[in-house]
Amino acid sequence: MATRDPLSRSNTPRITNPSPPLKNGIVRKASSQSVKSLRFARSPNDAPQYSPGSDGVLTPDYDSGREETQSNGSLPGVVAGMAGLHFGGQLRVPANEQSPLFSPSAPPQQPGDELLYSIATEQRPDERIFRAPFQDALTETKAEMREISLAIWGCTAAHQAGTDLYALRQQAQALSEFEPPRTRTVGLVGDSGVGKSSLINSLLDRPDLARSSGDGSGSTSVVTEYRFRSAHHDEPFGIEADYMSSEEIKELLEELLRTYRHFYIPAFQEVETIEEQTEIRDKSTKAWTTLHAMFRNEPRLTKELLIAPSTDQDASLLNTLQEWANKVLSTRPGGANCRIWSGTANSIDECVDRVEQFNRDSIDDTTPSLWPFVRIIRVYLRTPLLQTGLVLVDLPSLRDLNHARVCSIERYLRNCHEVFAVTTMSQALADQGVLDTIRRNGRHRPLRIVCTKSENVNGREIERNAPPDVARQIRTWREQIQSLHMQLKRCEARRRRRLPGSVEEEIANRDVLEEMEFGLKKLLIERRNHSVATKLIDRYAMDVQMADLKIFCVSNKDYFEHRHDEQNRAELRLELSGILGLRRYCHSIPAEAQFIAAAAFIEHEAPALVGSLRQWSVAGSDQVPGKVAEDLRHLMKQTEEVLTKKLVLGSSEIQVAKNNLNREFAASIVHPIREQRHDWIKAATEVSREWIVYKPSAFAAFCRKYGNHETRAVGAHKWNEDLIRVMRLQLESNWGFFQEWIEDCRKDVIDSVHDVFESVCQPLEAFKDASPNAVRNMLDNFAAHRDCIIHIVDTGFEDLIEGTSQIENDALYGHDSSYTCDILRPAYQACSLESGPGSDARRKEIMSKHIQQCRLFPKLSTMVERNHRSFVRATFDGMISAITRELDNFVRDLQLVAVEEGEETEAGRYPDFARRLRVRLVQADRVLGKCAETARELGELAEEGRRDY
Repeated sequence: MATRDPLSRSNTPRITNPSPPLKNGIVRKASSQSVKSLRFARSPNDAPQYSPGSDGVLTPDYDSGREETQSNGSLPGVVAGMAGLHFGGQLRVPANEQSPLFSPSAPPQQPGDELLYSIATEQRPDERIFRAPFQDALTETKAEMREISLAIWGCTAAHQAGTDLYALRQQAQALSEFEPPRTRTVGLVGDSGVGKSSLINSLLDRPDLARSSGDGSGSTSVVTEYRFRSAHHDEPFGIEADYMSSEEIKELLEELLRTYRHFYIPAFQEVETIEEQTEIRDKSTKAWTTLHAMFRNEPRLTKELLIAPSTDQDASLLNTLQEWANKVLSTRPGGANCRIWSGTANSIDECVDRVEQFNRDSIDDTTPSLWPFVRIIRVYLRTPLLQTGLVLVDLPSLRDLNHARVCSIERYLRNCHEVFAVTTMSQALADQGVLDTIRRNGRHRPLRIVCTKSENVNGREIERNAPPDVARQIRTWREQIQSLHMQLKRCEARRRRRLPGSVEEEIANRDVLEEMEFGLKKLLIERRNHSVATKLIDRYAMDVQMADLKIFCVSNKDYFEHRHDEQNRAELRLELSGILGLRRYCHSIPAEAQFIAAAAFIEHEAPALVGSLRQWSVAGSDQVPGKVAEDLRHLMKQTEEVLTKKLVLGSSEIQVAKNNLNREFAASIVHPIREQRHDWIKAATEVSREWIVYKPSAFAAFCRKYGNHETRAVGAHKWNEDLIRVMRLQLESNWGFFQEWIEDCRKDVIDSVHDVFESVCQPLEAFKDASPNAVRNMLDNFAAHRDCIIHIVDTGFEDLIEGTSQIENDALYGHDSSYTCDILRPAYQACSLESGPGSDARRKEIMSKHIQQCRLFPKLSTMVERNHRSFVRATFDGMISAITRELDNFVRDLQLVAVEEGEETEAGRYPDFARRLRVRLVQADRVLGKCAETARELGELAEEGRRDY
C-alpha cells in the first residue's frame, strides 16, 4: 500500500473545543480562532490606516475581518490582529486546508502527542502547489510510479543490467521518489548576536541545530546552507564541506596580511575619526585571530613576523604562509586534494558535532582550525520548510570580515533570491548591519527585515507613551492581573491546608491568570511591533528595489516555549511569536517554481514513462510484412538521426541559439563598451578630478573603503559607480533589449522542438495500419516526450534570464564584488599604504594614473564577455545534457517499434508478464489522466489570472 507523500494535504480537522467563560465576565476566545496576520504594504508617504474598535481604541484594519474578546465594560477587550506581523504582503491561507508537514526523521509518536501542537496542522500560503487537489494529484502520480516500479520488479529482465526493462525500472523508481528540483535561496544576514541561529532553528523547527557562540561574538565566517535531504538516504542528516581552492587560499592570505598590517602602518596615524580607527583595529585583531587559528601549530607565527618591512620579505612571508597552509590541507578530512568532503549523521547532536569541526576553533590549542579554509558548509536534513524547495542560508556579518571575504559573501548574497536582514527589535531602527545590507543589496533585490526578540516589551514604557485611552486599557489589564496574582496566592494557601475544592480552584485561577497575562502581552507586543514596522518602512522602503520591503517581528524564545503546548493553547501563542507567519511566507518563495516542476512531472514525465513501458510491452506483437517492416526500420533509423541532429548536435536550433546569444550579447553590450571606451574614459577622468579637491583625510578614507564611503564634508559617494555613470546610462536600455531578445530566442527554440517532432511524426502515420500496436502507441507518446524537452528548454532559459540580470548588476554598478571595483582594487590598496609628508599628492597621483592607464573599459568589456560566455556555456551544457537523456529514452522507444527480423524482443521472452503489464498500464492511464487534468486546470487558472491582470 502506498504511503502518503509528505507534501500532500491532510483531511484531519483541527481540534477545536469552545472554552468556557472565565471569571470577571471575560470570555475566552474560541480555541479554533487564529490570530490574523496584518497586511501592511504602503508607500512611505501614505498614512497608516486605522479603524476604531468597539472600545474606542484605534487598531489597524485587517484583510479578513476582526475578532475581539467580549468584555463587560470593566476590562478592555483584547485587540485582535497583528500577531505574526507580516507587514508588506498578503498571504491568503485557505480556511479549511491543512498540510501534514512532518519530518521523516521525527521521533515515534507517543500517547498524548495527538493533543499537543503539531506542525502538520500549519496552514500553507494560497499557492497552486499547496492546493489540496494538486497535492492529491502529485501524491497519486508518485504512488502510481511506485506501484509500477514494484510491478516491473517481478520480471527477470528488470534485474538484468543492459536490458530495456532494467532502464525503465530505474526510471520508474526515480520518478516514484520525485521531489520538485527547483529551489529558491534565502540568505539571512545580520550582525553577531542578533539571533540568526535561533531564527534558523525556529524556522526549521529544530532546536539546537544552528548554534551560536553564546557570547554574542558570532560563530565563524563560513556560509552555512540548510537544504532538504531526500527520503532515499538512510541517515536523516548529511553534511558537506566545500573547501577553498589554492587560488582562493592565496588571495585570503594576502588579504589577511594586508588587513592585519593596516593597524600598524604609518598611514593609520592619519585616520581622523574614532569610528574608523576602531574599525581598522577590530579588523586587524580579527585578521590576527584568523591567521592564528589557521597556523596555531606553527611556533614561528608571531605578530612581529607579519609586519615585514620590505616587498621582498612580503613575497617570502606569503610563500611561508602558503607552505603552512598546504600542511594543514594535508591533514584535513578528505586530504589535500579533496574539494568537497561529505558525511552523515543520525542525530542532531552528531550532526552539530560534525559541522563544528568545520566552523569552530579546534579545542586543542595546537591543532589548526579548518574554518578559514572552508567556503561553504551544507547541512541536509528533513524538515517541512526545506521540503518545499527553500534553501536557508546563514551568512556571516559583512561588517565582521576582511575585504576578500566580503567580496565572496557579497557575491553569494547577490545570487540569493531573497535576503532577510536580521536585527533585534530594540536595535532595528539604528542597526548599522541593516543599513549595510540595504546599501549592498537594496537596488538589486527586494528586502525583508526580520526583527527578533519581540518578546522583550516594556509595558510601563508603552503605557507612558500611549494615547490616554490605550494607556487606560493597559493599566486596567495590569491591575486585573495583579489582583489575580493575589487571588492565586490565596488559592495556594487553601491548597496547602488541604481545604476541599482548593486544588480545582487553584488550577482554574491559574488558567485564568495565564490567559490574562497572554492577552496583555499580545496587546503590548502588537502595538510595539506595529510602531517599529511602520518606522522601518517609512525609513527604508524607497531604498529597496520597487519599494518592496516587508517587516517580520518574531520571538524565537516564545516559539520554543510554546512549541509543545496543547494544540488549542499553542496556536495563538505561536502566531504571536511571528514564526508561523514568517514560515508561511518562506513556503511561498519557491512555491511557483516548485509548481511548474511538479506540474511537468504529472503532465509529461510520468505519462512518457507509461508510454515507454507500453512500447516495451507491445514490441514484436504486430505481424508486419517483410518489406513493410524493412521500410519501418529504415524510417525509425532516419527518425533517430533527424532528432539527434536537430535537437542536440551542432546544427540544432538550441546550439544555434547559444551561438546567437553570444553574438547578440557582444553586439549589444561588449562592442558598445569597446567602441565608446575613449569617450567614456574621458568622462571617467573628469569625474575623478572632482575627487582631487577632497581633503587628504577624506580622500584616504574613500581609498580605504574601496570607493564606497560617506564623510560629513563631502557626503556619500560611490566612486566605482561614478566612474561608469555615462556607460550605465547608455547601456541600461541595451540590457533591457537583450533580455527581450532572450525571450524571443526561447520562443524560437520551443517552436523548433514542435516542428521537429511534427516532421518526424507525419511519415510514421502511414504505418499505423501495418503496425497498429507499436506505431499507434509511438504516435500517442510523441507529445509527452516533446513536452518533457520543452520543459527543459523553458527552465534553462529562466536560468539564463536570471543569470544575465546578475551579470548586468556586476557590470553597471560599483559594489565591492563588481567588475569595476575589481579593476580599481590595486589602486585603492596602493593608496592605503601611503603615509607621511606628501602622501595626499601621491595617493591622488596613483589613483589618477590608474584610471588613465588601467584600460578600465577594455578590461570591463573582457570581464563581462568572459563571464557571460562561461555562464551561457554552462547553462546550455545543462540543457543539452538533459535533452540528450530524454532523447535517449525516446530513441529506445523508436528501436522497439520495428525490431530486426528474427530478433526476439524482451516482451516476447516474457509474454505473460507483458500481457499483465499492458493491463496494469490501462489503470495507470486513467489515474495519470485525471491527475494531469487537475494540473492543467490549475495552470490554466493562473494563465487567465495573468491575462486579466
